[in-house]
Amino acid sequence: MTQVQATVLKKLDSASNPFTSYQEMVTALAAAVGEEGRTEAEVDHLHALCAAMLFFRQPDGALKGSYQGPGPEPWPTSANQLPPEVHAVWTPYADTAGHPMVRARLHHLLWEARHGGRPIDHVSAAIASYREAVAVLLADKGDRAVSARCKAVDALLAAHELAARLRQPQLADIATEMIGLADTALHWPEPSPGIVHAAIEPLLADKNLHELIRPVLERAVDRFRADSHNHIGSLQMMRRIEPDPADQQQIDQRILAAYTDHAEQLDGLPKLMRLEEAAAFARDHGLTDALDEIRRTQQKLRPKDLGLTRTITPFQFPTVLVDAARAAINSAADLPAALRTIATAVPVLADPIDAEQHGLLRLPTAHLNLNGPVVTAFSEEGIAAGTGRTDAHVFSLGIHGVLIEAQLDQLHERFAPTEEQLLDQLTNPPLAPATRMRGLARALRAFWEHDDDVAITLVLPRIEGLLRRRIQAADVAFIQHQQGGRPGQVSQLGSLITDMDKAGYPEPWPTVFRTLVGGPTDGMNLRNKVLHDLVDTPPRHQVALVIQAALSLLFVPLEDPADSGSPAADD
Repeated sequence: MTQVQATVLKKLDSASNPFTSYQEMVTALAAAVGEEGRTEAEVDHLHALCAAMLFFRQPDGALKGSYQGPGPEPWPTSANQLPPEVHAVWTPYADTAGHPMVRARLHHLLWEARHGGRPIDHVSAAIASYREAVAVLLADKGDRAVSARCKAVDALLAAHELAARLRQPQLADIATEMIGLADTALHWPEPSPGIVHAAIEPLLADKNLHELIRPVLERAVDRFRADSHNHIGSLQMMRRIEPDPADQQQIDQRILAAYTDHAEQLDGLPKLMRLEEAAAFARDHGLTDALDEIRRTQQKLRPKDLGLTRTITPFQFPTVLVDAARAAINSAADLPAALRTIATAVPVLADPIDAEQHGLLRLPTAHLNLNGPVVTAFSEEGIAAGTGRTDAHVFSLGIHGVLIEAQLDQLHERFAPTEEQLLDQLTNPPLAPATRMRGLARALRAFWEHDDDVAITLVLPRIEGLLRRRIQAADVAFIQHQQGGRPGQVSQLGSLITDMDKAGYPEPWPTVFRTLVGGPTDGMNLRNKVLHDLVDTPPRHQVALVIQAALSLLFVPLEDPADSGSPAADD
């Protein structure tokens, strides 16, 4: 049987008094490993204890380790995968350590490892130590008091999770202690909503506890009245334990009022985001009149009211790339070859940056349509700015667009084609009938005259028509039959882009089209933004990209071309 090393126990107790965190204990224990005169047994014990303190609780309640150890390979992340010698070291310290949080951790891990003849005994010991630790932590004063209180609720949550998962008889007493801790926290001088809500949340599913929980939540609603977020959070918890539908509706009205009252106190983007939350709540709870009122309030906001700041990152574009793009047009044999050069220039799409690898922050991300204003998409997890796949594609296409713009201007400088000359080169029935291609020819002329608004307005509808006829020529189904009250129809742009791979379009062309003219969450969304008058005229390099997209549908060869031979129906 492994014996406690007295000097190691002394170091363990010193590292845990006062208890700040398991991770900070490791700093002291790891330093002791290198102290002169340590025996091999002491070093082994210190490593085993360091490993124990570097287990982290996962969302499912399990503990996962992250100890590198002295060797080249990290230690196993699961307690039951560690060698028996490590479990044997933990066992005596689990009973002799001075601080209950240390004893709780070691017994908890010994249970996870199913160590000993009666592993369930470790569960009881871990639960008892976690509960004992609460009073010790709450007694901490001064600068450590707030942190110690958070550790106290964590200890009770760990005890509750173990007791609930393994159906231990202490569960009811632990629940009572959690409610008591929440009630105590409401009487502290400084607000502690995180502790109150953390202690109550796991108990909401137990109907037998609702009568004990309700008065605590009522006091929380009043205590956090000046804190909109936690005031609403307390009301939402109250709603979850309220069985009466009429009372639920009253609570819904109180929650909605809290949202809208707080929105009235805000300005700019925070006001918009609070109204969005209020609208979502009203929608999800059937408060249609309130939802309509929120919409009208939100629509009164103007883009200038949001206080948004445009950030610009200077970018020195390499002139050698522009020179090479122009040179490709100068080397073309004639106008058809120059058009084909532009049409078939394959964009290089960058891969997104790994945000975690580069140490970038992940922030909640909202996309706005300022014509509302309204949020079009929101991600709680977020992405580091500029590192998402869509952002990387947009940036790549921006660079490509500058080069296409240069090539189009060079084509005009060299050939100065007329509308009729362009129409002659673009027409290719049935894929590209002259009646449709005249608009594309005029778009090119408008581009060269720097009438970009006319150019992009003319070319965008041609993309959908060209793509539909190209899909049809590849013998890919693009019609949906009439069903019930829904009329029959042909596929719209989004579905056509999805089917590009079926028609034989190689990558990156489907991704390019999706990023350029797909939906609101796909990238630039130029088709909807321009044709629905949601933006001013896009920059010229984006107009050039749209023109290239149309030309690519005429000139890019398919990997598995198929020609049905039948003329395309009118759009």
